Amino acid sequence: LGRIHFWGTFVCINLVFMPMFIQGLGGMNRRMYDGGMQYAHNQSLLKWNVVIGMAAWTMGLFQIPFIVNFLWSIKNGKKVENDNPWQATTVEWSAPSPPGHGNFTVAPVVYRGPYEYSVPGAAKDFSPQFEPERA
Repeated sequence: LGRIHFWGTFVCINLVFMPMFIQGLGGMNRRMYDGGMQYAHNQSLLKWNVVIGMAAWTMGLFQIPFIVNFLWSIKNGKKVENDNPWQATTVEWSAPSPPGHGNFTVAPVVYRGPYEYSVPGAAKDFSPQFEPERA
């Protein structure tokens, strides 16, 4: 569902805004009370409004998989088992989940840089900033 939403939205967003770019290059003003109907030089550009409208409505339809996926995930999705479910190394993952007021219960201490991945000789494949060195 996520890929359907992404690719559908990606294609439609380009089909909405690229014709607007073409209209602008053709000299069509953005703000006209009648959509440019009174100007003879805009008549050839008005056909793009149909493409823009159809692409916008189609993009709206591609939001349905997102909404379905979002609601299904809230109800049936996998629950987080710990405060760092992705095994990230940066200090913000030392906060409890969900975070309380002020985010951290105590001020975090940083023991190393944020990108300690695949450290030779380490017990784990990553070393979080907020865990002290082990002997």
